[in-house]
Amino acid sequence: MSMKFHWYVPTNGDGHHLGLKVPEREPSLDYLIDVAKTAENAGFEGILVPTGSPYLDSWVVGSAIIHHTERIKPLIAFRPGFISPTVAAKMAATLHELSGGRLLVNVVTGGSARELAQDGDFLTHRDRYLRTDEFLEVVQKSWSNAPFNHEGDFFSVTRGKLYPPVPEDRQIPVFFSGSSIIAKEIAAKSADVYLQWGEPVQHIKEQIEDVNFIAQAYGRQPEFGVRIHVIVRDTEEEAWEAAYRIISKAERDVQQRMAKYYKEADSVAQQRMNALLSEERFDTCGWSGIGQIRKGAGTALVGTPEQVKAALDAYEAVGVTHFILSGFPHLEEAERFGQTVLPLFEQEAAQA
Repeated sequence: MSMKFHWYVPTNGDGHHLGLKVPEREPSLDYLIDVAKTAENAGFEGILVPTGSPYLDSWVVGSAIIHHTERIKPLIAFRPGFISPTVAAKMAATLHELSGGRLLVNVVTGGSARELAQDGDFLTHRDRYLRTDEFLEVVQKSWSNAPFNHEGDFFSVTRGKLYPPVPEDRQIPVFFSGSSIIAKEIAAKSADVYLQWGEPVQHIKEQIEDVNFIAQAYGRQPEFGVRIHVIVRDTEEEAWEAAYRIISKAERDVQQRMAKYYKEADSVAQQRMNALLSEERFDTCGWSGIGQIRKGAGTALVGTPEQVKAALDAYEAVGVTHFILSGFPHLEEAERFGQTVLPLFEQEAAQA
């Protein structure tokens, strides 16, 4: 299966530096659309629209992207529990229909009890995942286009019926992430793409093996993705200078706030990200410095186009086919990656 490249839309602001209380570029509609159009022109297949705090609403931004682009596929992240599964299924089906089948969805269970409480969600880690499991069951029943009833621990549906229907030959792919045992069970059962934050290749390989083993019991074979930043320059020295420049202006209270978040988060995936901070560099060109001041995806591939391509190839060798990438600022870095790295993959494919 060929590699699929996705970009990222910075709905909490953008710029050359991270860790600022006020971003250098505000997430205006015009700017976010510029990022999406640039990613589309650069050759990316999809673009992740994040969810949670402090991001703009992903459904609204994803809809705007759909209506201002022609080919790129918004990967809309959203959380179960804040919207009923039948309504989420209908929203997704509607955007899928209006976009000509371009929608992807990323179901995010959530890993911070404090952040979830801001929206009135007080379930434990395990119960959140049990709810996600049932949520996905109802969503996929809705997308089957047949009337159904459902009675579960978290949701009840009587004579459910979806409109507009999702064409059988144009289903909506579900991306899902999580490193706990229960998260892997859900991924094996319901996800089309199991997504991980960028870790050393061996760690990624082990989690892929875990999910594949569980998926056998369901007769399934999901695909696998990695979410990671990229810092590409003409020389290795320039790339590393650019990497450290990104975090060079981080403000103290931002760093303190992130440290508190890391301590309180009950996400296993976030804990795995935090563990990489002490190593700082891993594999051939992996770097965990961004994780000092950014929650979630905190690692990057740093180097020349050839070095970054080789690092991506190493992930592909263990089963990764989807790459959700980003860089700072996202506008310029989407164009840079499209001009310097993607052509290397295209040349390789042409020679095969």
